[in-house]
Amino acid sequence: MLRNRVFTAVVGGHFMVDVLNSIGAVLLAVLAGPFGLSNQQIGLALTVYTLLGALSQPLFGWIADRLAGHTLQLAAIGVAWMALCYTGVALAPNWTVLLPCFMLAALGSGLFHPIGTASAAAAVPDRPASATSIFFFGGQIGLAVGPLLAGILLGIAGRAGIVPVAMMALVPAGTLLLAQQTARSRRSGHTAPLPQRRLWTKLAIVLLLAFIVLVVVRSSIQTVYQSFLPKLFSDRGWEPALYGALAGTFMASGAIGNVLNGWMADRLGMRIATVWPLILSVPAGLACFLATPVWVIFIAAGLAGMLVGGQHSILVLHAQRILPVRQGLASGLILGFTFASGAIGTWLSGMIADQIGLEQVMIGVTLLGLPAAALAFSLPGRTRPAAVAEVRAGLQPETGR
Repeated sequence: MLRNRVFTAVVGGHFMVDVLNSIGAVLLAVLAGPFGLSNQQIGLALTVYTLLGALSQPLFGWIADRLAGHTLQLAAIGVAWMALCYTGVALAPNWTVLLPCFMLAALGSGLFHPIGTASAAAAVPDRPASATSIFFFGGQIGLAVGPLLAGILLGIAGRAGIVPVAMMALVPAGTLLLAQQTARSRRSGHTAPLPQRRLWTKLAIVLLLAFIVLVVVRSSIQTVYQSFLPKLFSDRGWEPALYGALAGTFMASGAIGNVLNGWMADRLGMRIATVWPLILSVPAGLACFLATPVWVIFIAAGLAGMLVGGQHSILVLHAQRILPVRQGLASGLILGFTFASGAIGTWLSGMIADQIGLEQVMIGVTLLGLPAAALAFSLPGRTRPAAVAEVRAGLQPETGR
């Protein structure tokens, strides 16, 4: 899979995009003193940055679908745009110039993500779930590396330390341009018709609604964990280093879960790869909140992160299959919708926690894994080998058992 030039290019691009995405919080923390930034200003800047990147994805996905044959060029433009904007951030003389450069960088992320997500699955058609999961794994590694790299470089060179990070992004941008040529040469020999699926029946509408609710519930569970694990254990008297490590354990294990679930979905089907992890996430999450030994809490948090976080790539892939002729738009819609619904779920959980207590809310959110597992029965099962052969031939596939 990693010998596939197109696939390797989009994974590398995702890594670099999320490296740049993740340095914003560190950068603004460093600038708080020199520019006199308040916590409110920093929080607002990061919130608007996230919303610009998320809400622009459906639009850029639609544009990419309209410009079929040039998608990797657009992805390269997205990466290069972020490199340009972050160079502006590093060289800006004041906050008035820096802030627009920082905000505009989010549009490069919004351009890259729907294209990269669709291209990763299309580049490895015989193992799309595994390919999508590795694509997201590359981004999550970038999110982990970025703050560490930014902290070191900002400490050594100040804001100018961002320039070499931004310049590094030109490498995957160039790789994406070269991969576009590879993709064109592969299409030149034969163009197979894409399978089309129309949702006419009431059953299909019910399945679609179940999928939408599943995305809302699962993304809310994961985002609430990420947002409130530190606060919950801070309230219990833990030191920042300890509850920070716990939150990091949850997020890192989610990256591993994505790869494992992608592998499982390719072999056993999306339904099994989603239903059972969500069911098993309930006892793991309850153990995390109700156990007292620290080592048990860490193990339970790791298991919960792996079991809850692993379905992200599978659900994105299913959204692409619902709209098989508009994969860029489908990717943008599902990613934007996932992030937005998770944010709303976190907001609601915070309001309820002020009334009944954070631990009770976290337990209730964990139990949502059971209805989420029930909703996951709406996902397709294992695809028969004959169906895979038909997809490769460009014929209408059998959808699965």
